[in-house]
Amino acid sequence: MSIMHRSFPARVAMVGLIATIAIIAVFTLAVLLPAQDQAPVGTAPTSFPAQSAQAAGEEDPDEEEPEEQRHPAGTAIPLMVDQETRDQLSAAARAVVDPSGPVKGAMNVATGGTIYYGEIYGKTPKTDMHYVRATIDLVYFWKQKGDGPWEFQGGYDARMCNPRPPSIPLALHRAWGTMGEPYFDGNRWCDGQTT
Repeated sequence: MSIMHRSFPARVAMVGLIATIAIIAVFTLAVLLPAQDQAPVGTAPTSFPAQSAQAAGEEDPDEEEPEEQRHPAGTAIPLMVDQETRDQLSAAARAVVDPSGPVKGAMNVATGGTIYYGEIYGKTPKTDMHYVRATIDLVYFWKQKGDGPWEFQGGYDARMCNPRPPSIPLALHRAWGTMGEPYFDGNRWCDGQTT
């Protein structure tokens, strides 16, 4: 039985089937093959003048570098301490601490202790302040302005309440969740005495 001798509905169904197969084939090719102005995934793009200028160290004048998203000045952010920061803190303490003195434990911050590390945003990255409070054998404090060196601020025995420990912004204590501890700075310190 040839196509010519089929009924009209069979011919319409056959044409519809062929059209459907053609549409599927075109759609599949459109999805699988990239457009002429795109390189296939996994291949290196051809060199364009804008890319050549960038490769030569020139910046594309139409393209601006995205600015860092910054929090408003005064925002307190708790941070995770990494080994590099621990080593920097230990080095800052080692530079000023007598190894036989009462605050010698500060040098052990590289290998142990409970460490609270955070940042208070300034108006610019150069005015951001970083603070560390570490409990090892005593409570030890460090601060850093911008990306400058860490400054060891000393060790304090929270049971003694004297000398008064260095100031850490209350916003950072709130961010750390250390407001209810025996020591925190601000209006209360050490054993909860009001200043």
